[in-house]
Amino acid sequence: MDSNKAWYLGCHQEQVADRVILLGDPARVPRLSKHLEDVEHLPINRGLAMATGSYEGVRVTLAAFGMGAPIAAIVLHELAVLGSSVFLRIGTSIGLPPVDIGDVVIAQDAISREGTSAAYAPDGGSCHADPGLVEALRISAIKSSIRCHIGTFASYDGFYKDMFALDEESEPRVVGNLEKLAKRGVLAIDMETSALLTVGRSLGCKVSSFCVSSVNSVTKHKMSKEEQAESEKLLMNTALQALINVESN
Repeated sequence: MDSNKAWYLGCHQEQVADRVILLGDPARVPRLSKHLEDVEHLPINRGLAMATGSYEGVRVTLAAFGMGAPIAAIVLHELAVLGSSVFLRIGTSIGLPPVDIGDVVIAQDAISREGTSAAYAPDGGSCHADPGLVEALRISAIKSSIRCHIGTFASYDGFYKDMFALDEESEPRVVGNLEKLAKRGVLAIDMETSALLTVGRSLGCKVSSFCVSSVNSVTKHKMSKEEQAESEKLLMNTALQALINVESN
């Protein structure tokens, strides 16, 4: 593998920035790139959309990973090999009380219930976000008047079996998971954060997640498309302000 070119992403070292915003939905890349200047949209490989631009004179890369911990880890790992060192996932999560729909959660640490983390941390244990990045996000969120919580995420592989039941058979398992997590003080669940924190830590990178609660875990009520669009813009602006105030490695 050429150390100056990513295997799956297909991009070259000079095309990516030190600071990266990780996105699930590839469609967010062209939408959110409008917040940047001098944008270069990179060729899409395997559906992994990317763009690099600048914000207040600081280069930032937007990189989509789709869904799930394995591909999110690949994207982070390849970009880290190219020299990126600060990573922030922004997107959606399922909020647990006291988090309500529309609230934002900053990952301070995470509980791994997915399989990817074990490859990077065989001994297990809790995975932690970078304290400096968490603090920068907290300050930026206050300035943006965002209803914000800082705390623990939990990440799973089986969305419809562990996080959100579609049938009566899966309901007891999902309810049991949510009750156990709530007792441990978990604020949000998703499919990627624990792996990203673990992979980033093993590679010497600064990583956190910054997600809006788009689903209420108790009522299963979801945000509307209009609400998600507004929260996406707010997340991006707040994330950019935080990223430019974090020292890179």
